[in-house]
Parts: sequence; C-alpha cells; structure tokens
Amino acid sequence: MAELKNDNVDLAAALFFVLGETVPHRRALEEEAVALRDEMNDREKTLLKVIELCGEPHSPKQYYLIEKAYSWLGKKYYQETIYYAGEYLHTSSWEELPNHIRVEDGITINYAAVQRASVLIDLAKAQEGLGHLEAALFNFIEAYRLQPYSAMNAIKAADVIVKQHGREEALQFLKQQRQSQYYEPVKYQDSLGHIHKNDVFKQLLDAHILKLQENKPSGS
Repeated sequence: MAELKNDNVDLAAALFFVLGETVPHRRALEEEAVALRDEMNDREKTLLKVIELCGEPHSPKQYYLIEKAYSWLGKKYYQETIYYAGEYLHTSSWEELPNHIRVEDGITINYAAVQRASVLIDLAKAQEGLGHLEAALFNFIEAYRLQPYSAMNAIKAADVIVKQHGREEALQFLKQQRQSQYYEPVKYQDSLGHIHKNDVFKQLLDAHILKLQENKPSGS
C-alpha cells in the first residue's frame, strides 16, 4: 500500500468508522480503510493509525477523532484522552456530527447535546481512572445536564460520589433523581399507532439504588 499522508483526516474518519465508531466519513474511502485495517490486523495499532492520520490537530474534526481514538485505547491513554477532550470542548464542535432534534420512544433528543455529552463522559471516565474524582464528578454531572433523560449519567456520577463521599451520599443523590420528569414512565405512540411505555430511566435508577442498598455494610 502506498505511503499514507499523516494529515489524511478523511481517511482517519473512514478507518475509525470501519473499526466501529459511528462518525461522518467519505464512503469512497471505506474500501481503502478496510484494506488498511486488515493490513494492520491489530486494534491498538489501528487506533494509533487513526490518530497519526489526523496529523497536528487544529480543527474540531481532528480533535474529536483523536479524543475518541484515545478513549477507545483505554487506561494506558487516560492523560491523552483528558487533554484532547478538553481541547475539543473548547471548539465550536465538529459541524458534520449529527445535530438534529428527534423524538425517540417518547423523549426529545438533541443530538448536538448527545455528541458533547459523549466527550464529557470520555473525559470524566479518564479523570475517574486517574483518581481526579472532583473533576470527574463535575463532568459526569455536566453530561447528565445535557442528557437529563439518561439515568446512566446519574449512575456514573453516583459511583464517583461513592468513592468521594460514601454510599449514603450517593444513595441520597440517586433518590433525588426520582424528582426528574423522566422518572415517570412516558407513554408514546409508534408509527403503527401502537401505544408503548418508556420506563428505562426509572428501571435503571431504581436498580442502582437497590444495588447500593444491598451492598451496604452490615449493621449500617
């Protein structure tokens, strides 16, 4: 295969896509990306190739791809994830990412907020992994503010609270989330006219509250 340019950001996006990350990319480059992935035949090396292809970052697109690739690489690259997540969050966001608003299962989803929250979650996970609990909690809460219908964001925040302040404070935080408008199951009608009930928020929240209560030390 011909030597690839380090600044081939479009190929980086296509390569990341064939690895499984849903990112905007040029479909014409998918075949080349598949060949490159198969040639490397190593997940870590391929993710590092995504980063290399992005070159010296200066655009939201580059920062996003680099941050996401580092977050996929896990704890060995927490510092890099934190740095590039921070850089991306200071940009105006990658404009090609989905930014529409759509109602899904009875809940209004703002995809621009979803994309930003995903970077905040990457950032918070890396911060938590390095023991930066206050910063991690701040960013999980910020992700929850952007996606208030996501009980998982509240749960991630609660898990940090357990480490930082203890189980009782985490339980108190989670129980407070029962006041959320998303705690009450939402009824909605699908395209065929069938009525459904969306109670995912309630189920996840209550299950985690129960888990924390069951894991209480005896005698407490």
